[in-house]
Amino acid sequence: MCRISVIALAYNLEEYLPACIESVLNQTFQDFELIIINDGSTDNSGDICDSYAAKDERITVIHKENNGIASARKHRNKKRQWYLCQLHRLR
Repeated sequence: MCRISVIALAYNLEEYLPACIESVLNQTFQDFELIIINDGSTDNSGDICDSYAAKDERITVIHKENNGIASARKHRNKKRQWYLCQLHRLR
């Protein structure tokens, strides 16, 4: 079981998500999980996240209703492992 959770909060970021996800996946350290919390995006962000998750078992996507960043952060705290790395501002 990995001890590092990388958390990305996403809301309507289809333009930036592929580069963000690729950046995390291309790190030399590979023992991590990437949790993407899709905060009710209305663009293709959810589909992009799901397509990456289908290809890499380290990726988990959580789709939730849009309740803002505070709600997404609360959700994040329930899912993390021992160490947490949160990505800020994807664009």
